[in-house]
Amino acid sequence: MKKIKLTTSKVKFVEQTHQYFLGKKELKGVTGTLIKKAFPDTYKGIPEDVLMKAAERGGMIHNAFELFCTVFNSDLEAYPSPTPELEDFSNMLKAYDLHHIASEYIVSDNENFASAIDGVFADGEGNIYLVDYKTTATLHYNNVSLQLSIYAKWFEEMNPKLKVKEIVCMWFKNGQSKFQPLPRVAEHEIDDLVAAYLANDEEYRYEVEIPEEFSTLEQEYRLVTARLEAMKMQQDTIKEKLLKLMEENKQKQIKTSFGSYAYVAASTTKRFDSKLFKEQEPEEYEKYMKESETKASIRITLKK
Repeated sequence: MKKIKLTTSKVKFVEQTHQYFLGKKELKGVTGTLIKKAFPDTYKGIPEDVLMKAAERGGMIHNAFELFCTVFNSDLEAYPSPTPELEDFSNMLKAYDLHHIASEYIVSDNENFASAIDGVFADGEGNIYLVDYKTTATLHYNNVSLQLSIYAKWFEEMNPKLKVKEIVCMWFKNGQSKFQPLPRVAEHEIDDLVAAYLANDEEYRYEVEIPEEFSTLEQEYRLVTARLEAMKMQQDTIKEKLLKLMEENKQKQIKTSFGSYAYVAASTTKRFDSKLFKEQEPEEYEKYMKESETKASIRITLKK
């Protein structure tokens, strides 16, 4: 994988007070402003001490992940006493071939807002993944989708030669973990949200057009499809190598303890052109047609 260099933001983060500054101007964080504007009732009714305790636990896990990636080079065997969350995190990185690029990477519109992306990763082909770690009791997909979409917009503005392939939430709670790709919110919707917040527009309502559960399943389907396509390409490459070996050794059949392999020589095949027959002999075609019931299904066409 080629080395990826990111642009360093001019925004400075003061960890003790959790403040962002561009020069002497203080910028606002995204979650407490824009995300809260879009989803004001997410944590409504939850006691403050419960939220504080959850935030403390989340911070500890965040720190462990950052330490794992930066100091221990994502090597689980080198990390002392890894927690179950860290083991799951390591397994996710391996499963999706993700390599650490940066932790707590600051992005900003350089005017009003700034925030840090938990993790920036790249796969083996150099595609960029922006990751947010969540340890909340409930995974609020729409919230995180909006949050990471804002980050992705500013990330690409700061790094114009890089394109974010996926925004992902890694969720860890009570022994459970999930690698959840998320859809990107359109930039014009982000611009509308920013404008509404800055204007203190109390009538503004952020609307989610696609049901959360559908969106979640869609992203899982995309990811599985991409992995299957990659595995199919790998499978075809291996089959081609096996074929060449059998040809070189003039072997018609090979049996192993795992299976059997039969060489099929190149040949010419014939097939019935039903489309042409229907066009030229429509009446005869209808004679041979028969009806059958089919189950309901879904036709999916993914954008490339």
